[in-house]
Amino acid sequence: MSTTPETLAAQQSAPGTVIIGAGHAGVECAFALRTAGYTLPITLLGAEACEPYQRPPLSKGFLSGAMAAERLALRSPQVYEKHGIQVHAGDPAAQLDCASSVVTTASGRRIGFQHCVIATGAHARTLPVLHGPDVYVLRNLADARALQARLADACRLLVVGGGYLGLEAAATAAKLGAQVVVLESSPALMSGKVSAHASTEFDAMHGQAGICLRRNATRVDWAARPGGGWTALLPDGTSYDADAVLVSIGAEPDTGLAESAGIACDGGILVDAQFRSSAPAVFAIGDCARAYRHELGARARVESVQNALDSARAAAAAIAMQAPPAGRPPTFWSEQHGRRLQIAGIVNPAIAVQDVVTRSANGWLVERYQQGLLAAVEALDSPVEFIKSMKRIGSPPQP
Repeated sequence: MSTTPETLAAQQSAPGTVIIGAGHAGVECAFALRTAGYTLPITLLGAEACEPYQRPPLSKGFLSGAMAAERLALRSPQVYEKHGIQVHAGDPAAQLDCASSVVTTASGRRIGFQHCVIATGAHARTLPVLHGPDVYVLRNLADARALQARLADACRLLVVGGGYLGLEAAATAAKLGAQVVVLESSPALMSGKVSAHASTEFDAMHGQAGICLRRNATRVDWAARPGGGWTALLPDGTSYDADAVLVSIGAEPDTGLAESAGIACDGGILVDAQFRSSAPAVFAIGDCARAYRHELGARARVESVQNALDSARAAAAAIAMQAPPAGRPPTFWSEQHGRRLQIAGIVNPAIAVQDVVTRSANGWLVERYQQGLLAAVEALDSPVEFIKSMKRIGSPPQP
C-alpha cells in the first residue's frame, strides 16, 4: 500500500515518539524507527546545547587533542533533517506525564506522544569530600573540555578509580606530560570487569608509562591545598600532592524524570525484554535501563555503546511492531597506551571461573569458562582471534 502526500502529512501531524536523551541510545532509536518503516513524528530531546555526539573518545582522542569536537558528532544536521527527526538540543525534558502522554521541556514546550523512550543515560558518581575548582569528572563534552584545558599545562593529576575510564584518562594525561597517580580501592585494576591476567598486564603497562598505581586505597584523607589543588593522605603515611583530581568511580543512572512520572525504578529504570517500562507507552534504553540478564540470573545495568545500540533497536522494533532483533553477547572495549582491549560476554561473579590464556601475534586472548561453557572473551590487539572466540560464547571448550 503506497503512502500518498496527504496520508503522510496526516501521519506527521499525529503524536509520534518522543526520545528523551540524545546520546548513542537515543539517536540510534530514532534512526532504527525510521529503518523499521515508522512514519510518525520523532522528536529527540538533548540536554546539552550541541549536536548529539559520541562519548568514548572523550577520555582518549578528544582529551589528547588528536580529535576535534566536530568529529564527535553522531550524525550531521542534514541527516536528521533528511529522516524527519526533530532535534531539540539544550532543551531537556523537565516533566513526563504518562497519563496524558505529554512531555514538557525546560523551555515550556509541550509535546504529545504515542510512545516515549527515556534515554537519559547516567551521571558520574562523586565524592562528597572532593568538590571545588580543581576536581573533575569525565562524563560529557563540557567535562572533557574542562579537564583538557587543565592538562594543557604540565600538572600533577590524581585519578580516583582504576576502572576503564579512569585508566584511559590516566594514560592520556601521562602522554600529555602530566605526573599521574591512580588510587584504586580494590586489590587490582579494573576489578570485577576483567580477568586477573588482563588486570596484571595493564598494571604493568601503566607502570611502564610512569604512572604511579596505589591499589587497596580504601581509606584516603583529603585536604585542599592553600595554593590550589589537593593532597591525598593514605593510612601508611604516604601523601600525594595534586594540582587536579579526576574522580572516576562509576556512574549512577539518571532516573529522576522516570521516578517523578511514577515509573518503577530500582538501580535503574526497570524494563522488560523489549525495554518497556512499567508505563506501557514508555520505554527506557541505554545506561539508565535495568533489564534482566540471563548471564547473571538477575536484573542489571550494562554500560556500553553496544548495549545502547541493541536496547535502542529492541525498543524501536517494539514501537514499530516489528520482530525483535536477534540477541548477541554484550561487548566492551577500552584503549590505553595505544593498546586495544576488546571484551565480549559477562562473567557471573557468583560462579567460579576458569581462564584460559593464549598468546597471539600482537597480544593475547583470554577465554573465560563458567560451568563448562565459554562465558566471556578478552583480547588485546587480537581482533581476528576475538571475533572467532566471541562466536563460541555459550559453547564448551574446543577439543
